Amino acid sequence: MKTHHATLAAIMMLGSSNILSQTQAVKVSQTTLVSRPVLLTGEVVANDSQYIFIPPANSSPVMIKNFVPEGSKVKAGDLLLRIETSNSDNLEQLESEIQKLDSKTKMDVAKLDVDALTTEKEFIVAKAALAKALVDASLPKTQISDLDFDRYQGEKERAQRDLVVKQQAFDNAKLAVSRRQQDGELENKKQQIRLAFAKAQLAQSEVRARQDGIVTHAYNEWRGERFEEGSSGFPGNLAGQVMGMKALQIQAWALEADRPHLADKQTVQLSFDALPGTIIDAQISHIASAPGPRASWGNGRYFKVDIALPAGLQLKLVPGMSVLIEPKKTASAPASPQSRIKTVYEKSLNDINIEGEVLSRLTSPIAPPTVRYIWKYTLSELAPEGSTIEPGQMLAVFQAADISQQLETQKSALKEQQRTMEKFKLSQVELEKSDELAVQEAKSNAEKAAKKAMMPRELIRRVDYDKLVIEKNMTTELAVLAAKLRTAQQDYRSAEYKGNLAQLAQTQDSINLYTKGQQALTIHAPRRGMLLYKTDYEGNKFTPGTQIWMGMSVATLADQDKLFVNAKVPEAQASGVFIGQPARVTVSSGNLQLNAKVTALGNVFHGKSAKQAVIVRDIELEFDSPPKGLKPGSAVQVSLSKVAKVVSGQAQTKSEAKL
Repeated sequence: MKTHHATLAAIMMLGSSNILSQTQAVKVSQTTLVSRPVLLTGEVVANDSQYIFIPPANSSPVMIKNFVPEGSKVKAGDLLLRIETSNSDNLEQLESEIQKLDSKTKMDVAKLDVDALTTEKEFIVAKAALAKALVDASLPKTQISDLDFDRYQGEKERAQRDLVVKQQAFDNAKLAVSRRQQDGELENKKQQIRLAFAKAQLAQSEVRARQDGIVTHAYNEWRGERFEEGSSGFPGNLAGQVMGMKALQIQAWALEADRPHLADKQTVQLSFDALPGTIIDAQISHIASAPGPRASWGNGRYFKVDIALPAGLQLKLVPGMSVLIEPKKTASAPASPQSRIKTVYEKSLNDINIEGEVLSRLTSPIAPPTVRYIWKYTLSELAPEGSTIEPGQMLAVFQAADISQQLETQKSALKEQQRTMEKFKLSQVELEKSDELAVQEAKSNAEKAAKKAMMPRELIRRVDYDKLVIEKNMTTELAVLAAKLRTAQQDYRSAEYKGNLAQLAQTQDSINLYTKGQQALTIHAPRRGMLLYKTDYEGNKFTPGTQIWMGMSVATLADQDKLFVNAKVPEAQASGVFIGQPARVTVSSGNLQLNAKVTALGNVFHGKSAKQAVIVRDIELEFDSPPKGLKPGSAVQVSLSKVAKVVSGQAQTKSEAKL
């Protein structure tokens, strides 16, 4: 920095005195900048990686129901993560709502059809009344009294006005039927959209792989622990990644002050903490056009630098490895393989001592049930921590006053609906008899009118004969209309009956849901295991009386017969670890020492924790013989033994033999 400021000061002095030209000043600045050493820190990254985010949900936090174990190899389309959600219950409710809405629409349309037929009946009667009034009003004034003439004319005008009113009512009734059908279709489409949205949400409650790769788990920002199956998190949290292995590159970050010393296509030297003594040449492929902040590194601003690895590189690089980058000044011969092996051998003769934790490969989270519209629970009882639980034994008891209230409300509603249904069934018999009588009466009236109209025309007055014909036509139409009205009323009652059944079914489904939820408040052990408490967001263990939100797990049931050790090896020592390597596991709490061996190496390097930026690699160790009395969650010390051999006269570890 001092050299940089001195250079700027010199340029300003030169500019003010006009001794050198501007071009010469720039040359001086560039010469000084090139001479400055630059060191960058980066890591190995996979370009073809997929981020795994916790899916959106209607509640928060949510519990991770399924999560592929870290280090698992997955293929495109495989299930990666699924959260606990009540969307399946919502689907059933929405489907029930659609059935209920369809029944209500049919019932309303049928009722409007009945009203339309009733107004049509009134329209037919009004039309016949006008026809009769016109017959009377057509009589000459000279043949009847003035009083009768005026009365007939007034009746004609009244009948005309009444017909206009009845015509308008009939037209409005028909329009009402059409509008209700359209409204029903729109309401149905709305519910179908809601159902499709709920199905989409249910589909989004799980995350599937878009590519082949290796799964890694991220850290929970609130708890500081790695996301696992049974963990709680918030929608949108980064739960992990699917690391691709085909397109590896180096990603580095350059401080603003170092940016002038870097250029595209510039050759740089790479050295890896996990591969001591290994140095390779590479080229900068891209430098970001603008800097950005990196809060974990401080208040500075950094340019992202992408570095392409040489083609055909035989090194077994792993995503997450730390890389030290230094611009190459002069061409130099690469270090020989023998010198690299010697460097590694000298650094790896001693045993590696690391910390680990005893875990179980089979665990079950203990959490409150997922019940629709129930968000808050109270932990009432919890089995003692560290106790051995037998199958069927009580693990935890939760309380939720809202479940009991909803259950009682739905039961009361069901009883009321059942009483309404019974009354409805009794009324159906009387209504059907009434409808049948109305149809028979209309037929009888039509037959009587037809017989009267069959009288010889010459035997009765013309006026009376015309009225008999009008009466005959009217009663014939009314008889046909009575049959239609009976059918419409039957349709209305059928729709009402189906609507009541749908309402009963919906209420019964709610009762079943809350009954099931109430029973699920008491959790029993599905198998034998040990109970381990979890902590809340403040680091406190859950105890009886604690308020629990839906989606939070309070404990874990771990199988004691499937124990292994999970440990983290610092990156600088990772080259000395290999599968099959013997180890000594010491349980400090019980002064117990057990023999084990390394059975798996993590497929990626990562930060040790959310608060510790130390880069480590996960390893798994299996015990040579099943341990007795060892509890999951116990902290252990792991001592990895070195097994060296001679290759071509050069001492070499098994781990180096694979490089």
